Amino acid sequence: MQDTPTFNHQADIVNSAIRFITSWFKQSKSITEELSDFFILPGGKVVGKNVIIARLKGIFGKSDEYVGGRYDIIDANFELLNGGKGMGFVEGVAGFRAVVEKRSKIISGPFKLYFALQNGSWKIVNIEFPGFAY
Repeated sequence: MQDTPTFNHQADIVNSAIRFITSWFKQSKSITEELSDFFILPGGKVVGKNVIIARLKGIFGKSDEYVGGRYDIIDANFELLNGGKGMGFVEGVAGFRAVVEKRSKIISGPFKLYFALQNGSWKIVNIEFPGFAY
């Protein structure tokens, strides 16, 4: 992150969300680059990045491929906090076709990716995404 007033935090979290969604549609291992070292789950539970990566691998392993991924970002917002920290989110709708043994199923719905600004970088700390469950 740059410490100049011209740095666009909103564009940064939107671009990070786009990289995450694109990697999701490709079932790519590079999806992990956008993730924080820890996740904050409902109820205040904190889990490590390795738990989330294992969950993603399990989800991706259930389908042969994802086809025709589409998304629309509806809103993005952030708040800067003291000490170079911040919180933000990107939300919208996403859909894709999961193909399993030549049969396909459409998976779609709203998404919301929660971000935290840590060490000058926006990272995902919670995922609500069609087809993903903790």
